[in-house]
Amino acid sequence: MFKSFISKFVFFFWFFFLIVTIPIYYFTSFQFKNIIRASEDEKVTIIFNSLRPIISIHIFLDQDKQLNELLNTTFENKDIKSVKLVSKQNKVLYSQESNDYNQDNTKVYTADILDLVEQEKIATLYLKYSNHYITQYNEEIFIVLQFTFLFSLIIFSTVFFYIRYDLIALRNIANSLRQYSINKDTKPILQSSRSKEISTIANVANEMFVNLAEYVKQLKSFNNELEKRVKDEINKQQNQEHMMIHQSRQAAMGEMLESIAHQWRQPLNIIGIATANLETEYDLGLINEKKFHEKMDVISLNLNYMSDTIDDFRDFLNPKKDMSIFEAEKSIEDVLTILSAQLQNYNIEYSLQCNDELLLYGVENEFKQVMLILLNNSKDAIKLQQKIEQSKKGKILISINRENNQGIIKLCDNGGGIASEIIDSIFEPYFSTKLNANGTGIGLYIAKNIIESRMNGKISVINKDSGCCFIISVPLSIGN
Repeated sequence: MFKSFISKFVFFFWFFFLIVTIPIYYFTSFQFKNIIRASEDEKVTIIFNSLRPIISIHIFLDQDKQLNELLNTTFENKDIKSVKLVSKQNKVLYSQESNDYNQDNTKVYTADILDLVEQEKIATLYLKYSNHYITQYNEEIFIVLQFTFLFSLIIFSTVFFYIRYDLIALRNIANSLRQYSINKDTKPILQSSRSKEISTIANVANEMFVNLAEYVKQLKSFNNELEKRVKDEINKQQNQEHMMIHQSRQAAMGEMLESIAHQWRQPLNIIGIATANLETEYDLGLINEKKFHEKMDVISLNLNYMSDTIDDFRDFLNPKKDMSIFEAEKSIEDVLTILSAQLQNYNIEYSLQCNDELLLYGVENEFKQVMLILLNNSKDAIKLQQKIEQSKKGKILISINRENNQGIIKLCDNGGGIASEIIDSIFEPYFSTKLNANGTGIGLYIAKNIIESRMNGKISVINKDSGCCFIISVPLSIGN
């Protein structure tokens, strides 16, 4: 808005001048008006109080001539411009106006005339009183304001002329600093100020230009060194994250192998029993074509089940990183299918409650990895509690809901919860609550990284009842 200090100085001087003088003018005018009006009201009240009893007597005695003479005397007061007396029956008893009557500058006052005996209203007296004093005082105040404005203009011109050279010198200094910021030009500042302070500023600025050239050289060297260190640190951190992801992948594969072992144990037993029975019945000559095909169907069914299990694990370990829209319920069901045998083996009941259909956007296998990490954590916590309470039955409840355009996924268990002194640290890298070095301490860190960095969501944990609840909040995709 203001491109120079001079324009700013002129603007603010007159701005503050108007802010101060205009309210003072209106306030003073308002106060004078109130004082004058109060004075006029008091004068009219005195006139009414002196006229009412006499007018009442003249009306009572039907003395019209005396009444007219009395009311004519009121015009001796030059401020009274019109007098009118109207009876109770709306009959005009008297009406007269002054020669210089002007309706625009008058105020009407009324007073009831009462019977002196019965104190009943017998007539109404109307007086029109001049307000020319108010107009006169307003004009005088406005004249004073004009003189004040003229006096301020003289003061402003004097001050401005006196400090003009200093303002020009400041503008030259500002231009030099601006040129330096644009093209790093360090030419000395030439100034002709009368002020010692302005000269000091110019000299200091010239010294600053010389020092800045040296500082810039040092800063470039420092930035080059800092950039190298930052680059090395980023590479170090990336390598560390790659190693952590690899460790997490290895841990997941270990979990997968254990799950495969649990998934295959029952079908392998069935196949073993079927082949043994088939061999025994063949040796005894009891086998026929129908029984043979029945045994082969059982073997084939279980082999297909094992093949499907391998496909599930292959899909889970697929390194594909394409972003897509996927159903949260189906992804969680796939993970539960992989872990179902393990959970049943450890006497852990699980349930999935889908109250709302959620479509999420991200890498589906990464989301599955998060759910696998959380389910394995709950499973390990429940196993630890079962060592303490032999007959304890594990429970895992997963719920899916929608709240305020966010998908909310809660996983709760009865694994005893997390100690309050470490609950805020469980998402940190290499922090593990598992004993005997069974945990790498990176599972929950990877889960937090996927949810918050890759899916723009949040993950938290709270203790609840006899266990804990992990709460995942992620944005819904456009398809919702």
